[in-house]
Amino acid sequence: MHPRLARPRVVVALAVLLAVGVLGLSPLAAHTEVWQRSPEQGQAYGGTIDELQISFFATIESGDITILDPNDEPVAVGPTTLAQGDRIAVVEFPALEIPGRYLVTHTELAADGDIQTATYQFFYEPGNENEAQSLIIGDDGPNWALLGIIAGVVMILGGLFWPGRS
Repeated sequence: MHPRLARPRVVVALAVLLAVGVLGLSPLAAHTEVWQRSPEQGQAYGGTIDELQISFFATIESGDITILDPNDEPVAVGPTTLAQGDRIAVVEFPALEIPGRYLVTHTELAADGDIQTATYQFFYEPGNENEAQSLIIGDDGPNWALLGIIAGVVMILGGLFWPGRS
């Protein structure tokens, strides 16, 4: 095959891969699927637990988090706030004291108007060495994953069209 014919085929192949990747990400942008939770689903934790965080693949407009203690009594939680570019719902409460299963119910209003509700549980065991980790990293800066993908595509395309490349 002639080298000049191969280059457009590579560019078309890369364009198709990029389009498939963007289309593959579009459902994530349209829904409020949970990405991570802290405390995590089904896990046992010790230490001080006085905050719960739920991160999502897409931004949300608002959230509401409620917690039931092992006696099925509501935990007195503060208002649900949003962090990290409205992708993490956060609720604070007095440090847990009663060992056992905690049931979390969260409802989110997505940017597209969908309302979703989910329930999960975690366990509080005061002597457990496993501690819940914060999902909030740094400040509400740019989306580094997206910027990395764009930089990668630019480098690939730049390599294909760099002058003097045969």
